[in-house]
Order: sequence, then structure tokens, then C-alpha cells
Amino acid sequence: MIALLVSIAMLAAQGIPTSPNQTGTVMGSLRSSTGVPAAGVRVSALSKPEALTELNESSSLAGIAETDASGRFRLENIPPGRYYIVAGRIDLPTFYPGVVNANEGMVILVTAGMTVPGIDFVLNNVSVGRAISAGSPAPSWVVPIQTRIEGGGKIPMFEGGWFPVLRLARTDSARIETPLSATNVTVPNPEYGATVENLPEGYTLRSFTFGSTDLRTSALQLVPPGTVPPRAALMPVPQIISIVLERKKEPAQTGVRITGQIHGDPNRSIYISNSPGAMYADGTFEFVGVPAGRHAIVTLDNPGRERALAASIVVGDRDQLNLELEETSIAPLVSGNTQAPLPAGDLAPNTRIPLAAIRGRVVDGPTGRPMDAGRVVVNSDYAFTFSLGDDGRFEVPRLLPGKYVLDVVAFGIGSISKTVILEDKDTQLDLTIASDR
Repeated sequence: MIALLVSIAMLAAQGIPTSPNQTGTVMGSLRSSTGVPAAGVRVSALSKPEALTELNESSSLAGIAETDASGRFRLENIPPGRYYIVAGRIDLPTFYPGVVNANEGMVILVTAGMTVPGIDFVLNNVSVGRAISAGSPAPSWVVPIQTRIEGGGKIPMFEGGWFPVLRLARTDSARIETPLSATNVTVPNPEYGATVENLPEGYTLRSFTFGSTDLRTSALQLVPPGTVPPRAALMPVPQIISIVLERKKEPAQTGVRITGQIHGDPNRSIYISNSPGAMYADGTFEFVGVPAGRHAIVTLDNPGRERALAASIVVGDRDQLNLELEETSIAPLVSGNTQAPLPAGDLAPNTRIPLAAIRGRVVDGPTGRPMDAGRVVVNSDYAFTFSLGDDGRFEVPRLLPGKYVLDVVAFGIGSISKTVILEDKDTQLDLTIASDR
């Protein structure tokens, strides 16, 4: 946390003779964060300057000792004065009673001929080891995050078309955004402007703090202002970014409620008939005010290489709870905003419609022989493609009703594009690609 340009200013070096009755002693013990004795760790008495900013200048150590196998230390020949007791790395020490910020450290008064016992504290993990050399990597801080809903409730990952995030921004670097469900964030700089962005309608920010700092009015500072950040690979931060949200009670709506839970990463959006729902950090989702009719549910903005999840259902006048979504090959193309549900027809309310498939066979035009080397790309998504079999056949399974554009490529021969409007039933295609043979 604090870079100390240390000069060891012992009184003897200043030409002032000392004797035991003119100096004091400090005794105590040091433990690691796991509770075991911290052996072989340097402990020092650091003269308290008039201002904390002077810790960047030539500060004085009035005594140095090393803990023994039991974690005990004894600082002797300390001139009378006011001191911080510090342990561990000189560029990132732990201040008694176990903090890494000097302004939170406890000052010890040493008087002539007296012993100050009981200076027992825990070595912070960031103070373990030796100072990092100037050629080492730039520092990174691991900052804990805790988000909760006032009065209880689920943390929203996506709701009402928005992904709420914690945003850390600087003018000299790219901003950092992380979902509210994150337990920590790693940052490369010691100071940021912090905001909570994209809160869905109905949510308000009740409090937003870092330790005792209100982040709504002050910057996030990981080291005291005016200090020079140390050079270290990774530094955990003891304070927590605390985000407390309040959710207003929603007014009663017509229509039904649909809930369920997904498997996999919940950091994705979810829609029913192109109208956004809510996805929560525990993997549950919810739609409210859903009208009767046939509806398609699908997740979009899916993380990594995870496929979309989907269901095709018939909604009646009763809530549908604990609905399970299944993996779909690819989401259909959509246009416009919210889509009206399709009529249920003779389908019974509160039933589930099996996902359909597009199957096809690709042959050579002049010869009629199957194209056995190629692929099918659906809706221009090259992350998931479907191969042509030995008989020229392909299958795109588990699809919602909707629009799909197939680009079929026969390697070394040619290609063909086909638009399919898929309903609730499987569709069979017979495609021909003309070759030069």
C-alpha cells in the first residue's frame, strides 16, 4: 500500500549516546492470516510523521527485529516518541493492529525506561514476502464486491432489457465493467470513479460504499491520496465495495407469471416472444404479465461458446412455474420489437411444444450424386456449423419456430442460400448445387 523510502536513523548514528534507561522496548507477536505464528518476518518501529504524506519521504525506523519461530518479537533501544509498529514488506507493510492503511494504524507511545507489551497482530497477506523490484509487473488490486437487495431478493443479471453492472472508469484507460453478481474485480490502477449502471426500472441504489467512503460522492481509492503505488503482481484489498439495491413492489399486472431455472452461466439475456424478462444471479428467470397464446422463450447474448436455451410453450390463464429450458441449436432471426403471441389453436393451455428440426439433403445438379463434403451455416453463426454426411444429408435439431437462413457450402463445388420459416413441425429440404463437372 505505501512506498517507504526508508533511512534507518538510529540514535547512535546521529552521535547521541543512549542507555537502557533513556530508551524503551516494544514486545508482541505476529500471526499469519491463517492463525499460525508468522516466523522470520521483519518488524519495525516507524516514527509517526507530522503528516501521512511524509511517509513518501525519508521516514525513520527506530528499531528492527525479526520474529522467532513462535512469531514473537522484541524491539529494543527505541527512543521516546510516537510510533507505528509495522511488519512485513517495507513497500507494503501491515500496521498494528493489522491494517494496511497508515491512517487506520494505531500509534504507540514509547517512554524512557518502559516496556510496551502485548503488541499482537495479524500480518496482512499483501505484506508477505519482499518488496518487488522496479522491473516487476505493474500492480493489480483484487477488490471484493458484495451486492444485496434491501429486505432480501435476487441479484438481477438482466432485466427489462438491461444488464446492470459495476463500472470503474478512468480518463486514461479503458473502463472496467463487471456484473453485480461478481464477488471481486481485479483492477490495474489504485483510483477509479465508480458507478452502478443500467439499473432496471423499479430498482434504486440505496447505498454504495467502499469501507467508510460513499462512492456516490467520492472516488474509489485503493491507496491513500498522494502515495506512490507499490510494484507487485497481485494485492488483495481488505475493504469491500458494498452495493445495496432497493426494489419497488411491482403493481399488479394482467397476464400470467412464468418462472424457471437454467443450467450454465446466468450472465445472459432472456426473452419471451421478443419481450425481455429477468435473469437472476442464481440462474432463475421470470416473466410477468404474459398474455395467453403460443410463446417462444430464448436466451440471447450467451457467454463464450454456450448455446442458446429455449422453450416453446402454450400460455393459458394459470402461472407456469419451474419451467426448464433446453439447449437449442441456434436462436431464430427476429425483427421489430415485442411480438404478439400466436393463437393457441387446438393446443391445450399450459403445454409445451417440442422443438422442431430442419433436415435436408444436398445433391450435385448435373449428376444427382450427394454432396458428402461440406457444411451448413445457420443465421451466419460460424461458431456452430453442421456437416454434410456421406449421403449429403444434414440436420439442424432443436429449433424454435421462426426465421432461419441456411448457407450450404459444398467444398470445392459451390454454395446455396435458403430461407426457412419454421413452424412447430420438422421441415425437410432438398437442395441442389450445380457443379462444373
